[in-house]
Amino acid sequence: VYFTNGLCKASSFCDFCHLPHPKRAAHLDKRHRDLLRALPFEKRLSIVLPILRQKALQLDSSQETSLLLDAIGDMCVAEPPDTQQGEQEEPSSIELTGAAGFISRKSEHMLTSALRCLSLRSLIVSLNRA
Repeated sequence: VYFTNGLCKASSFCDFCHLPHPKRAAHLDKRHRDLLRALPFEKRLSIVLPILRQKALQLDSSQETSLLLDAIGDMCVAEPPDTQQGEQEEPSSIELTGAAGFISRKSEHMLTSALRCLSLRSLIVSLNRA
C-alpha cells in the first residue's frame, strides 16, 4: 500500500512485500457442500449445468464443446438406471432441503452464487464429489 503510493520510507530495505499476489482459489463452504450432497443428481446437475456451460464456452466456444454440454444436459432428463418406477428415494435429512431434495429459492440462489465463483475444474469436481 505504502510502496505503490511512494510512501514506503524503507525503500529497498523494506522486508514487507508490496506486490500484488493472486487470490486463493474459491471453494464451497461446508453448508454448500452439504446442500449439494443432499440433492438428487438431476437437481444438482440442473443447478450446476448453466454455470458449467457458461464457463466452458468462455474457454472454448467450438461446436464440439457445445455438443458435449448438450449431452450432459440430456442426463438431467434421463431416468437413472438403478431407479425403478414407483420407487421413491428417502427425503434428505439436511435442514435446507425438503422432501425429495427440493431446496428453497433463497438456498438455491445462495448456492448458485457460490458455484459461480468456482473455477471450471472446481465446478466439475464439486459436481462429481457431491
